[in-house]
Amino acid sequence: MKLKVRHAAKGDVLLEFSNLIQVDAFKQMYIDKLGANGEGIKVSALRMFAMGKELKDELFIYSYDIIDESTV
Repeated sequence: MKLKVRHAAKGDVLLEFSNLIQVDAFKQMYIDKLGANGEGIKVSALRMFAMGKELKDELFIYSYDIIDESTV
């Protein structure tokens, strides 16, 4: 599955992953992909939204019925 993560200041990042991961692991993947730009960002402080809902850390990506190549 591929998702585009949009951030106003840091731009768009495309992530490829299995939808069987938890949201907190997906957030960590995003921070890691940012590299030096992601330093100082904590998973617990990062809020992500998809399809009008905030993604909760303890749930899995598949819990939100997000379709491939959507924008978060």
